[in-house]
Amino acid sequence: GTVLYYLMRVEPYTAWYVSLQGGHFDYPDRLFRSMRIAWQSCTTSLQNVGELIPELFYQAELFRNRGNLPLGSLHDGTRVSDVELPPWSNNSPEL
Repeated sequence: GTVLYYLMRVEPYTAWYVSLQGGHFDYPDRLFRSMRIAWQSCTTSLQNVGELIPELFYQAELFRNRGNLPLGSLHDGTRVSDVELPPWSNNSPEL
């Protein structure tokens, strides 16, 4: 599940992720949508036992929603699409 959490924007992982979630994407608030949020969750929550996967360091397409997947919107109306990257990256997953 943890690997699919990070790779859900890239096929064939998209199909596997949707299958794991019962035929649909998980709630937008629980999707991988921000490096900051993922980092905070992994480092401050005792309930999150996730770990970084190697693809985070070389597979830039996992940060982009190139397939325009219907990932939904957060409670505040913000549409979930590309992963929010840290400010130092200048919004480039290739760095």
